[in-house]
Amino acid sequence: MAVLVKIFAVALITVFANILVKQFKPEVAMLITIAGSVLIILMAVDSLHSLISSFYHIFESTGVETTLLTPLIKIIAIGYIAEFGANICTDAGASSIADKILFVAKIIILLTSLPIITTVVDMVVGLL
Repeated sequence: MAVLVKIFAVALITVFANILVKQFKPEVAMLITIAGSVLIILMAVDSLHSLISSFYHIFESTGVETTLLTPLIKIIAIGYIAEFGANICTDAGASSIADKILFVAKIIILLTSLPIITTVVDMVVGLL
């Protein structure tokens, strides 16, 4: 909860600074937005350790191979990074580039998910 309050504070400061600077230097306002966004993401990264540990525990307790966790974490990271990049492009007025980022991210996610798909298919075939 404390992390969320800190993130909210950084977001508000970033928005206000952006609004104040945008009138005089729009290019600097964009840099402020990017810097604030990166800072918010860095603040949230600390919470990822407990989340990944929880995933490992779930995988181990269910008997699912923990090697499948790596592609799963990569897929989640690709999604978040792509959305972050696309949002920055949209904020900068380059929505067509944002669309391309999201399209390529979907392809990369599909490629990264192949080990998971293969394992699921093997499990289904093994049940038959």
